[in-house]
Amino acid sequence: MRTLTLIITLICLTHGLKAAHPNTDSKSSDTKRWRAGFVVTLNGDTMRGMVKINDYLDKHYDFQRLVAFSANGANTQYDPTQLQSFSYADNQNTVTMQSVSSPEGDGHVFLHLYYSGSCKVYGFMITEIKGANNNPAGDGIVHSSLFPTEKKYLQVGGSQFYQLKRVNFKKCIQEAFAGCPRIQARISDKAYSYDNLQALVDDYNKGLK
Repeated sequence: MRTLTLIITLICLTHGLKAAHPNTDSKSSDTKRWRAGFVVTLNGDTMRGMVKINDYLDKHYDFQRLVAFSANGANTQYDPTQLQSFSYADNQNTVTMQSVSSPEGDGHVFLHLYYSGSCKVYGFMITEIKGANNNPAGDGIVHSSLFPTEKKYLQVGGSQFYQLKRVNFKKCIQEAFAGCPRIQARISDKAYSYDNLQALVDDYNKGLK
């Protein structure tokens, strides 16, 4: 009887500890989203600290609109009108998010800067919420899902943004580089592709026009 009582007591204590810390896994996941990085102010000053990266399945946090930054024990949030850019470490790479006028025409946003120079390529993540009734019980409840997709945009010398797509890729870059006969010749020779944007960007930024 004493053994049984002891077992029941241990079970109750275990459940009590779990109830006292219901968000342990959530907190651990949130901690992993903070990466070493820095922000660049409008004056060009660099401040180093920790940047909270995005999780595109988290509809409550979008660092393209508002980024969380931590330094010296203080947490700050910045919108795209308050910074030039921010960067963070991602494995062996550094990801830079630059403040630019939105290609969608809805103010300033932080866009993923893939290639820099006179010719730039940006990534803009769109997260759509779609509903579908996939419940086999047929309860009539619509269950929504988040679908993140990235749009890529090219900008030549401060021009308008050109959305890059696999379909009609050639037509798009011909329009973007209309005033560059040497680039146009290489486009005709199929020297560039959607999967090899770097060759196109490098040629233009090195002076091939």
